[in-house]
Amino acid sequence: MILSYGAHDPLEPSADLDWKSAFAKLWVRADGRLDRVLEDLRDLVQRSGGDWEDVLKGLEREGILRREDEGFEATAHGRQVVRDSVLDQVFGNLAGSLPGSHAAPRSEGRGLRERIPSTRPWESGDDPRDIDWGSSLRNVLRRGGDASRLREGDLESWETEPAAGCATVVMIDVSHSMILYGEDRITPAKMVAIALAEHIRRRHPRDSLDVVAFGNEAWRIPVDSIAELSVGPFHTNTAAGLKLAREILRGRRASDRRILMITDGKPSCVFDRGRLYRNSGDLDPRVVELTLAEGRRCLRDGCGISTFMVAQDPVLLEFVDLFTRAVHGQAFHTGLDRLGEFVLRDWAASRSRRRE
Repeated sequence: MILSYGAHDPLEPSADLDWKSAFAKLWVRADGRLDRVLEDLRDLVQRSGGDWEDVLKGLEREGILRREDEGFEATAHGRQVVRDSVLDQVFGNLAGSLPGSHAAPRSEGRGLRERIPSTRPWESGDDPRDIDWGSSLRNVLRRGGDASRLREGDLESWETEPAAGCATVVMIDVSHSMILYGEDRITPAKMVAIALAEHIRRRHPRDSLDVVAFGNEAWRIPVDSIAELSVGPFHTNTAAGLKLAREILRGRRASDRRILMITDGKPSCVFDRGRLYRNSGDLDPRVVELTLAEGRRCLRDGCGISTFMVAQDPVLLEFVDLFTRAVHGQAFHTGLDRLGEFVLRDWAASRSRRRE
């Protein structure tokens, strides 16, 4: 199912509208501010010809809202309902049809296991490449033999465990342009990040996902708080976002490291010798140079980068083309209506390639 994200009214009044789904969409659009959610939901209910009190009581019965002395409070269950609904709305049935979308079988193959610093007696069927020859030879010496008298019972094998799978950082542009020009771009970006996090949690629990917001600077967003992320009066410091993403991924034990960047603009600021340098005009050579340098550091650290453009500004397209070639990455002109599909397909394809 493709969602339509309008500038002011992403939901059309309807007598058969799913109010839980509507609550979830409005929650993300309102940055998790319950007062705004309830105000927008009440307006939608009334324009749909529904009874506001009945809808409110229904949300209470579902455990989404809890009545307090001074009003309502969203419950932990209610926040989970938001994540469940966003996953269904953004990805729908798409997730189950993609390569690498199902849980890995028990026998995962050599490429998906890693050694841990302990050994055990070798057993028939163990991979010979996992034999710890040092420990095995010491066993020979303990029983008074020499290397030429190695027996099966002397062999020690390294313990292994499934390797951590795919470590992903989603970078979300929170510069002011993400809500300018009559188009809400931040809401679909947040919904895609929420949906991908929930998809990974359910289907690939050994994988990891982190979220980085970048404006004048970059900061990390707790996965459970993506909906609360809001746009500010910021420029676009792409280099700072890439640097933080790279540092996060460096600490992840994973065989595949990915950066998925959702943006609608060219970089317009950068930290240079400890100070923030800004230029909102055309592509600034200084900003571009430092941004490309950070992208190349990501490449050297083994981080693949995919850029998802939710705008078609010629200057943005020029920069993304330059950046993509510099980091040997991929770029997608998704717009808003197919952002979720492109992000999930790119993430799943990368994960599938790693398994081959």
